[in-house]
Amino acid sequence: MAVDAGPRVLPESVRMAFFLMLAGAVVTVLSAAYMLTTIDQIRSEALDASGGVLRGDDLDMVVYAGIAGGLFTTAVTAGLWVWMAFACRAGKNWARITGTVFFGVNVLFSLIGVLGVVFAPSLGTGGSDWQSLIFTGVTFLIGLAVVILLWQPRSAPFFAPAPPAGYQPFAPTGQW
Repeated sequence: MAVDAGPRVLPESVRMAFFLMLAGAVVTVLSAAYMLTTIDQIRSEALDASGGVLRGDDLDMVVYAGIAGGLFTTAVTAGLWVWMAFACRAGKNWARITGTVFFGVNVLFSLIGVLGVVFAPSLGTGGSDWQSLIFTGVTFLIGLAVVILLWQPRSAPFFAPAPPAGYQPFAPTGQW
């Protein structure tokens, strides 16, 4: 007798993780929008950091290159959030593992950013951007919640590979 694998039911924990990952993408885009409101601050910090050497077009090039890099990073990061969300919702175990690794990398970069904001003023290099810490904290909390939801015991069977079509599970008969 063949076993019908049938459609798998999406656990509530994975559904919640899916929506949180989409929220992570939105927060990432909002952080880029915030960055665009601080162009004058970025310009001023670049001028101070260069000791006044950068002026005019050179200063503009540095500022706009930095902003372009930030926007590119935002696009990639938001894309990864969305990709992992849909892959996890599809039950791909590799996506659950990859998303967890991405979270670990994000924690390391966030820690570096937080340390820069906290210790940079004492080093005389600016770094008074406490608003960006809000985005970092929210992103960290979303990522932590997603990892917890994806690795709950209730989520594990959803990420297990489906049995092949026609697979007959072993049924013990009680005889040796």
